Amino acid sequence: MQSSIKLLENILRHVLSYSIHTFVQNMDDMEPNIKASILEKIGKIYEQSKECKLDSAFFEKVDEELKHLSDYFKVSRNQSLIVAMVFALNYKGDKVDLKDLIEYFDCNPMKILEYSDDFEALYTKGIFNKQKSKHRVRLALSNDQFTINEKITESILSNKPMPVIEKEGFKDVIELLEKFHKLGEQRDSEELSTFELFAQAKELISSNLHFPLIKKINDNQLSIEDTYLFIYIIWKTITGNESTDIGRATEGIFDNTSERFNYVQKIMSNENKLISDKHIEIVEANFFSDTEMKLSETSVKMLQEFGLKLFANKKKRDNIIEPAKITPKTLYFNEFERNQLNLLKTLLQEYNFKETQNRLQNKGLPKGITALLHGLPGTGKTETVFQVARDTNREIMKIDISQSKSMWFGESEKIIKRIFTDYKAYVKDCERMPILLFNEADAIISKRKLNSNSNVSQTENAMQNIILEELENFEGIFFATTNLAKNLDSAFDRRFLFKIEFRKPEVSVKAQIWNSKLPSLSAADSETLANLFDFSGGQIDNIVRKNEIHDVIHGIPVNFNNILDFCKTESLLKSNNIKIGFSKS
Repeated sequence: MQSSIKLLENILRHVLSYSIHTFVQNMDDMEPNIKASILEKIGKIYEQSKECKLDSAFFEKVDEELKHLSDYFKVSRNQSLIVAMVFALNYKGDKVDLKDLIEYFDCNPMKILEYSDDFEALYTKGIFNKQKSKHRVRLALSNDQFTINEKITESILSNKPMPVIEKEGFKDVIELLEKFHKLGEQRDSEELSTFELFAQAKELISSNLHFPLIKKINDNQLSIEDTYLFIYIIWKTITGNESTDIGRATEGIFDNTSERFNYVQKIMSNENKLISDKHIEIVEANFFSDTEMKLSETSVKMLQEFGLKLFANKKKRDNIIEPAKITPKTLYFNEFERNQLNLLKTLLQEYNFKETQNRLQNKGLPKGITALLHGLPGTGKTETVFQVARDTNREIMKIDISQSKSMWFGESEKIIKRIFTDYKAYVKDCERMPILLFNEADAIISKRKLNSNSNVSQTENAMQNIILEELENFEGIFFATTNLAKNLDSAFDRRFLFKIEFRKPEVSVKAQIWNSKLPSLSAADSETLANLFDFSGGQIDNIVRKNEIHDVIHGIPVNFNNILDFCKTESLLKSNNIKIGFSKS
């Protein structure tokens, strides 16, 4: 009995071993069939499609091959034709675009456009990679170049089934927002058309609604134009740009000038949904560029709710002067000026400034420090502000008032208002209170024009009213420079805590300036020049510049007689009694 059982066990063992061996051998025999069969089918389609014109007879000839490929690639038969052709032509060493296929099939271009959805579907599934050609006409699909996914070619050549293609996702919303930005860069460099930009943006949005921020944006039901612009501004904001130039942004979105112009006009006239729904707001003027836009407070709070930190790499504004970058200069003043400036500079030392502000606030007094520096041109008013800022380690927000007088009536008032709004916002980013400098402020602190109906006068008066209102409750440090203090409107008198007049330097001071600027001069020569010429510091600087030019050109230092000649030409109009303007003959 036991021998019979052992015999049976041996038989079963041999049978099982044989079956496993046969199965493995059959598998080995089958594996090469994947590679051979796929390549054979692609090869036949490639051969048969030459000048086939994509007519019905061609499809009848390759029906079996298309079915086999569609089963392998898990696509439609039309798509399997496109896959086969791109596969074959790629192995000739080229990317494939519509022009290549039209020429190979010898078909009507409109015939190949019937497959446009199939191209997009193959790209979406990850079977194709796609890039743009810069050498094709800018029409949808016309400049797309396709290559087969390398994972697919590797599987076929390794006798393996069709691989699972998973399009790479985004690890976080920042990476996704960057992708939107890169699409804009492609559009800006004309690799994408506006149509293609929006098509890809829609795809990114629909496939990434699992990110709360994207879902929130999508729930706003904005147009694709507004959605893309909103995302663009968000990206610019979180990467350190508080505001974004409208013209520059829309140039990178719209390839049609008329469409771009109309879109900007709707933004500027508050007809755009982004504006009306308070997603973004207009920065009425940035003094150094065109009109800009930025996220509204509501949108900023939304980003913060989703964990996005803003302005981590905030860039310095163009009109911010850092104290460390101010070149140190020795300035010379008359005694009265020097005493006032020393008091002001001591006050702005950090400890004194904070203590003073606290005391003023406790007594119910305005705690802002305001100073008017007035006097003749070239007496060092602006440079004095720079040196005070450097010595007290304070940044300067410098505003050249001439740039704030907009050519558009009514805009100048908004610009002035924006100056103070920007300053208050910038104060929050500074360790020490910065200085707001109105340079050459003559135009807007002069006497107001009464009983004038001109638009210019009304605008200037409105600007003055805004400044007076802002200075009434100002809490920072404000400097203004002007050459025309005698024309100062009386309403500004009490707004300035310090009013320092810069007069022409006295003879002794001028002698010090001459000697400091031209150390080769003797004390006697410096005093002689100071007595002979009633020059401001700026005019003396001109003489020094001429001295340097002479030295460079002639290669020899100037002597005292040369300097006298330079001085005479500096005061040419006065010495020769030359008059400017009309005179009676």
